[in-house]
Amino acid sequence: MPENLVALFPQLFCSCGSLFFAIVIAIFGVLLFRSASQRQRLQTVLAKLPLQSIATLKPGQGLVRLKGIISQAPEPVPPSLDVAVLRVVLREKEVGEEERMMDRVQARPFLLDDGTGTILVDPTGLDRSLLGEGTVPEPEDRAAALQAVGLPPSLGGLVQVWALQTGQEVTVVGTVQKRGDQMVIAKVQGQPLIISPGDISDLLAQTAKQSTSACVWGIALALIILGLLTVSGILLLRVFLTLSHL
Repeated sequence: MPENLVALFPQLFCSCGSLFFAIVIAIFGVLLFRSASQRQRLQTVLAKLPLQSIATLKPGQGLVRLKGIISQAPEPVPPSLDVAVLRVVLREKEVGEEERMMDRVQARPFLLDDGTGTILVDPTGLDRSLLGEGTVPEPEDRAAALQAVGLPPSLGGLVQVWALQTGQEVTVVGTVQKRGDQMVIAKVQGQPLIISPGDISDLLAQTAKQSTSACVWGIALALIILGLLTVSGILLLRVFLTLSHL
């Protein structure tokens, strides 16, 4: 009889292990579905937000959508990078180690010009996932990009760059605020701040793609969870049936 009980331990261990991994994966699944839901809500808000002109803006107006040219940005660092917003993602993997990813954003206030006027845009807290398509910089630009976001230029690995430059047309979604005697587009709690290249159609396409991707991964994780729970249930049932016959 003791031998029979000892023989049940591997099955019980596997059952508990499957249940544990199912719980861990379920947490990631919840986060993915939450992300998908947030992107869907954002997509709905963007689709209903009308395009406005800078000349008609008033303090306290709330969330607005503008389209214009980045007409002026402070002196960049280093000088070779004439950008208002710069995002750099570095993926580095050494032999025998897991991949390490660093995601840095360097953003400075800039003036947006839509032809009817200009307004200062404070990019602090912007949505870094809606900066358009990233590019792999040329070797001569790679070190400058890393240095601009505070990373050592000597780091190895794959580098991707998202840059919004002076003279580039962008869509800006943010909240109108009054700072001193000046109106500013900036982020407030609970509202998005988006600075994205191109038109609203490009922005909607990006949010739709991100929402779909999160849903697909969430469904895949749900199927894995179902499989793990099935395995755990079968093993527990076998343990229970074995114990009932002892």
